Amino acid sequence: MMRSFSYIATGCALLLIASLIYLAMDHPRDVTIMIDGQEQHVKTIETSVYGVLRENGIEVRAEDDIEPSRSADLPKNGLIVIQRAKEITMIVGYGQAQTVRTHARLVSDLLKERGIVQADTDDVYPSIHAVLTTGMTVRFREAFPVDVVIGGRASQVYTYQTTVRELLAKQGVTLQATDRVAPSLDTVVSEDTLVTVNTTRRATLTEEQLLPFDVEQVEDPTLPKGQQLVTTTGRPGIRTQKYELTLADGLSKEKKLLTDEVTSEPVKQIIKVGTKPIERVETPAPVFNEEEATTPLTVAPEVTADLDFKNAKTLMVEATAYTNDPASNGSQLYDGRALTATGYDVTDTITYQGLPIVAVDPKVIPLGTKVYVEGVGLAVALDTGGAIKGNKIDVLVNDEQTAKTFGRKTVKLWVIPNESGTEAGS
Repeated sequence: MMRSFSYIATGCALLLIASLIYLAMDHPRDVTIMIDGQEQHVKTIETSVYGVLRENGIEVRAEDDIEPSRSADLPKNGLIVIQRAKEITMIVGYGQAQTVRTHARLVSDLLKERGIVQADTDDVYPSIHAVLTTGMTVRFREAFPVDVVIGGRASQVYTYQTTVRELLAKQGVTLQATDRVAPSLDTVVSEDTLVTVNTTRRATLTEEQLLPFDVEQVEDPTLPKGQQLVTTTGRPGIRTQKYELTLADGLSKEKKLLTDEVTSEPVKQIIKVGTKPIERVETPAPVFNEEEATTPLTVAPEVTADLDFKNAKTLMVEATAYTNDPASNGSQLYDGRALTATGYDVTDTITYQGLPIVAVDPKVIPLGTKVYVEGVGLAVALDTGGAIKGNKIDVLVNDEQTAKTFGRKTVKLWVIPNESGTEAGS
């Protein structure tokens, strides 16, 4: 019995000694190493961060971020976090490429980190908003001003080192074979470069000139002597001349006549002249109410006056039509009569001595002036309108339907002075 107890005591003593020896020994620990978000699980008996990294062959560069530091003891949670710096190939200006390591997230962050102030005109590739990744190449070129003279017009543009050809292309300049460029197109520009482009262009110019119409007077024994009646309204012809213009730096240097032809023949004006004897001669004068006129004329225009077609001024105008009905044109009656701005009574007529009446802007076409309107013919300016401003005219027509059919159109108009060189009524 005593011997059995002795064996048990000896066994317990040995077990205690073994336990103490086990506790005195180092035991492996579970450690997680996270590199750029990727986890690596290891077991180690090392007690420091440096020892764990060395044991697992993990190299940490000076630019890399590590938590905790390499010299620290292994943390209780067994987590080591390493954020490696990105390797970027960077080219600044036109120098050699160099490898940089950075923790910047965007290209713009990298530029700030390197002390580079970027202007809108500078060349940055890729975009300053691009996210940096290892192996990416970032290029930065600072723009500089270059003076450019194109067709006599000077400007200053910002560019970076490039050729004259590329510079002009980026400015949207299309060169022609006759243009002269200095310096040559393959020259590399710098801040002191002056680029000049002497342009030579050719264009076609079309000029139209009114040709006067003949006036024939025919005696009519049925008309009272002294009275005249226009039976056929004269229409001037049109002479069209085409020229080739040579423009150097925007200025005309040569004008060469290509064609000269009459594109519309004049129409003779026929006037019946009364020869019937009468006791007294009464020549009805046009009715002008000068008291009610908003813009009275100093002299009533004469249809039969000689016209200076050669010096007629050409205008492009927007033409519409209106009637003599105040309900549709917004005007007012004067003692029940419809009057134009010049006071001419159009209650019972839409013409003045056989000529159509047009409303104009007096600042553009003087009232009382005769005009030739494409598609309308010879007319006289006797009215104005609230909406008739600038290069606009309104043609007086018979009724509302005719006015709607006329519509709104762009037409050519000639302002015709009298032979005296002045517009009638001015």
